[in-house]
Amino acid sequence: MERLFFVFLLTVFINVINALTRSSRLAGVRTGRLATAISLFSVVYLAASMANTLQAPLLASTVENVIKSVKDSPLAYQEIIRSELDAKLRFIILGATTGTVLGTLLIPTFVATFANAVNAFGEVGSVFKLIPRFFFSLFTPGKGILVFRMTRFHDLKRIAFRKTAIPAGFYYWNLFSYSLWTVNVLAGLYAGALYPEYRQTAVLMASIVGNTAIVVNVMMVDPVLARATDEVARGEKGEDDLKQIVFYLALTYILGTVLSQAVLVPVAEGLKWLTVWLNPVQNGGVL
Repeated sequence: MERLFFVFLLTVFINVINALTRSSRLAGVRTGRLATAISLFSVVYLAASMANTLQAPLLASTVENVIKSVKDSPLAYQEIIRSELDAKLRFIILGATTGTVLGTLLIPTFVATFANAVNAFGEVGSVFKLIPRFFFSLFTPGKGILVFRMTRFHDLKRIAFRKTAIPAGFYYWNLFSYSLWTVNVLAGLYAGALYPEYRQTAVLMASIVGNTAIVVNVMMVDPVLARATDEVARGEKGEDDLKQIVFYLALTYILGTVLSQAVLVPVAEGLKWLTVWLNPVQNGGVL
């Protein structure tokens, strides 16, 4: 249980960073250093990558332990796997939702802090000099790089309900891609547990789901966001336009993690079916 909770915390952290990804462009536009902002955010994202590196083996180990605990009950294997593993994986998805909500709430603070970091980088010219300056500001919040901000309800209402030229399909695609991205590894592990003879094949099949999410994001979301960001950077549109996009993208991230609860089993069953198709069960396997 301690290991599962640690995976939950890692998932929360990873999704906090993911929720902040798009808002880094807002900081870039605000400082007039968009390229620097995008580059510096990759340094922030390294923390999420490290968390992913820890999360994956811990999550796989959790699934392996569930499989080993029921291997002596072949007749009830499928039922036990579905009941025990399903609850654990849904708990991890809850961590994704929690992290996304926290990340959304932190967007005002992150944008202000990250804008200060971008400006500070312009002064020091080195990430290695910037990082100590940021940590020193932790002890003097508001006077250094780190600042705390909260969006007032009036401002949030104004941003949320203003007219937008961005088509609704843009947000639907983001919702769809993030729901798939959230479940891709989990569904692969689930499918592998349902078909343990070829669970490595099932786990690797998860890349189909993950790559589908990436393709949808790259083709349907990123170009629209890039165009909107450039228009704001050139002064053709106001900063509120980009704020609105960031706000609704954050909402679709949250809804995407909620939707992933619904698509977990169908995606896992689909991966299992593909695995069975590639490796038909012989001699009365657990299926």
